[in-house]
Amino acid sequence: MKIWRSALTGALFMIGTTATACAATPYVSGSVGIAMMEDSDFQSPGIDDASIPYDTGMAVTLAAGLDMGYTRIEGEVGYQENGIEESDDLEVAITTFMVNGYYDFELPASPIKPYISAGIGVADVNAEELSLGDDSSLVLAGQLGAGIGFAVAPALTLDARYRYLMTTEAEFDGDTDLSIGSHNVMLGLRLGL
Repeated sequence: MKIWRSALTGALFMIGTTATACAATPYVSGSVGIAMMEDSDFQSPGIDDASIPYDTGMAVTLAAGLDMGYTRIEGEVGYQENGIEESDDLEVAITTFMVNGYYDFELPASPIKPYISAGIGVADVNAEELSLGDDSSLVLAGQLGAGIGFAVAPALTLDARYRYLMTTEAEFDGDTDLSIGSHNVMLGLRLGL
């Protein structure tokens, strides 16, 4: 619960600080990286509490937003897939729709700009291949992260970041629950328009 409160507070703070901006530069961004899902707690009738371990998977995001200098706000669509350990064909796929806020730290006379981020939205957790009844579950999602932007040109930034993605428990057929948490390390580009 503390993580959810922190994610929501951070997102609201970053969104709130953008309201005072006089000028904003629109941007688009994309990133790819690795997704390291935490073992999921699995609860279902007839099965004692179990844990599902995952292989390292891949993650991609596309976003569009506004840069107001020290703060940014964006809408982001993300997708990640993680196979289940010791299985060739079982996987869990997550599609996210997030509103993210960023706070950039200015370093004088440097092309490097560290930042922190928080976001909130929804995630469609697809576990069709696990035969859980319903194919997918729409759940509340949040993320916290940090990264470094490196200006390679006046309107182009190379971006390296870490984020922790978490969701409320995904429910399938009303009585099967799956917990979701993922550590993602990503590399991307941000283009000012």
